[in-house]
Amino acid sequence: MISTAARRKTLESFIGLQSAGKMAGGTHAISRIEAFRVPGSGTQPAYSVLEVETRSGMTGYGECYPLSRADVEVLNGLVGKPAHAYEALMPIAPEPARGGLNMALLDIVGKITKAPIYRVLGGPTRFKVRAIARLKGSSNTELIADMQGWMASGVRSFLIPVMAPPDRNQGSLFIKNHVERFEALRAAAPEADFAVESLDQLTPSDAGMLAAALESLHPLWFDEPCPVTNLSTLRKIAEETVTPIGLGRDIRNAGTFQDLLREGLVDLVRPDLLTYGISGVCRIAAMSETYYTAVAPRHSAGPIALAAALQAAASMPNFFVLQVPDSGAASNAIDDGFFELPKEPGLGIAIDPKQWEGNKIA
Repeated sequence: MISTAARRKTLESFIGLQSAGKMAGGTHAISRIEAFRVPGSGTQPAYSVLEVETRSGMTGYGECYPLSRADVEVLNGLVGKPAHAYEALMPIAPEPARGGLNMALLDIVGKITKAPIYRVLGGPTRFKVRAIARLKGSSNTELIADMQGWMASGVRSFLIPVMAPPDRNQGSLFIKNHVERFEALRAAAPEADFAVESLDQLTPSDAGMLAAALESLHPLWFDEPCPVTNLSTLRKIAEETVTPIGLGRDIRNAGTFQDLLREGLVDLVRPDLLTYGISGVCRIAAMSETYYTAVAPRHSAGPIALAAALQAAASMPNFFVLQVPDSGAASNAIDDGFFELPKEPGLGIAIDPKQWEGNKIA
């Protein structure tokens, strides 16, 4: 294993090359970018995988939103650019690809410096990462059974899904059913922690009533109670309840997070890793830290994005919890509610590109 001193020396020389501009067009310039489709299944949406190779033969991987042929053509315009320029290249990449490109380039930087990404970005800020899993099922019995399966694999925190409302403004029975669901799950796992996930499905009225009803149950937070389209509506919910509010699922502009933080409308910031990449999520975390607000990154992809999320979590001081994607925890074992940090260079996981053969976007 490479020593800390040797790793630091390698990183310092690499940063020196960056600042001197000597790497542009050099052996670490991008020589190839390929994209592959990964089909969705069940609640797991489709996504794309990026494979970026340098002239030196170094390869990095990232996951992003589904890409078109036109997106891949634009990405190929980055060939010849330095792989270390992960910040400079993100704005000129197609929007659906930006998060994955950021992961892949940082994967390469970590491999060049022989260090995990979190060490390149100033970490680790922690040595394990708290996990939370979304429960699946349409009844309390099904949710409890799913929870028990997750608990057997080491998870100790859970997202309770809100029942899909058939109509707008459900009223008191709808609220009562959710309180009873929360109480049933807590009775089945008294030592577990719970958050409630709405997925933007509720009207502001129902969201406000449910948030108030959940106060005495002390959820970790209420995730996406209603769409982030009207700050005055969110302000009303925030002022009428002490239930923590988590937002970020559909926010594609980092400036929106600043508005929410400045107005005191969010208690947990949830930036999307496929939108902002590792370094973008860390920038949002730094902004959130100035408002004493925690961060819980999210994504809807697979094991590569999960590895990237772990790297981001270990690079920010105000990280809270990481959601296990619907695709599962992959090779990242969860022990007593926590992921272990990857220790290998770059993203820290072994990737077999043969699994995507036949799904190349060209």
